[in-house]
Amino acid sequence: MLIIIFLVSTMADQVAAIVANDVILQSEVLENMGILANDPAVRNMFTTEEEMNEYVIDQLIANKLLLIEAEKESIFVVDDDVRPLVNQNIENLKGNFPSEADFFKYLDEQEISLDELKDYYQGNLRSRLVMERLISKKFASNIMISPIAVNAFYEENKDSIASVPGRVKLSHILLPILPSEREMMQGFARATDVYKLLFTGGDFGVIAQEFSEDENSRRKGGMLGKIRRGETIEDFEAIVFSLAPGTVSQPFPTRIGYHIVEVLNKGSDWVLLRQILIKVKITPEDTLRVKRQAEKLGELIVEGVDFDSLAKQHSRDPTIDLGEFYVDRLTPPFDEVVKEMDEGEVSEPILTPYGYHLLYTREKVPEQTLTFEELRDQIMQYLYQQEVQKKYDGLIEELKEQVFVKKFEIS
Repeated sequence: MLIIIFLVSTMADQVAAIVANDVILQSEVLENMGILANDPAVRNMFTTEEEMNEYVIDQLIANKLLLIEAEKESIFVVDDDVRPLVNQNIENLKGNFPSEADFFKYLDEQEISLDELKDYYQGNLRSRLVMERLISKKFASNIMISPIAVNAFYEENKDSIASVPGRVKLSHILLPILPSEREMMQGFARATDVYKLLFTGGDFGVIAQEFSEDENSRRKGGMLGKIRRGETIEDFEAIVFSLAPGTVSQPFPTRIGYHIVEVLNKGSDWVLLRQILIKVKITPEDTLRVKRQAEKLGELIVEGVDFDSLAKQHSRDPTIDLGEFYVDRLTPPFDEVVKEMDEGEVSEPILTPYGYHLLYTREKVPEQTLTFEELRDQIMQYLYQQEVQKKYDGLIEELKEQVFVKKFEIS
């Protein structure tokens, strides 16, 4: 991943380019690079910092050339034209985060202020509007997209542009495979004995090395390291994130067994901890028991019992609706099952590491091929924009011949 670091040095004061009587400072280039590098839509366009640096300088030069030409052509873009577009871009970017607080936290982490982000969008969107108006004034009447060209584009590209993959909206009931009550009671008794050793002053690390059945952490005195939200199973996460630093928990169960954890440190979305794990054995009989339960629920759904009601009552995953997926992009073991299912149908029990799933297809849209009539306007717009880009590129090259432009190597 490309990372841009803002440098507070003489480098930031150097002149990166001159356009007519105006200069582009390397500090301006670095600021734009920093924002661009954190834009998911474009950051993968570049493999090196040098590539991005060159791209940003060329864009800044083109922006200044456009503004010079726009002034000559009496084309002006006022703040009221740009402000709604800037606000919309900011809102679109916020939409990539769970909350507004997460958005501002991200800006803080990247050392980018909201005003800097707005200035970046302001400059780019102003240039885009100037370009559109310049192109419209100079070339719009010369850009003609013929129906023959549109039809030819459709015929040549319909395998890629007209094919719409099949989609499916899935819900599920998850039944984890849990040990029997008898095994759980025995595991709890063993975990309680270990907890008593801690309660009477035993060293956590030493006891973890002696009794923990998690082989990975046992050798390190039970150290699990820093755990972030969403990285572990929900039952475990719900407990450890509720504990204060310095706390040793009582034994608590998950589908793996009984855990005793010590929280060493804690942040807003992470905990540093170590654990002692007492595993509880899952037998083939446990697996068969859960499978029979899943089969019984499937039969009830086929007989007409409401899926949502059964899911709320029996599913151990609070997220019943899984979302919408392209059928051909589902992964095993769900892909082959879903391909054969119809809308409103429930699957046979599907075994995964999480337990048995019953999938339910709320909606299923088959793969289809869009007709020429359905795509005609989009193709027309695409070809028109292609021609606009060619005119734009040609105009920039023409302006470079008319206006003094010089780029400098930055040391």
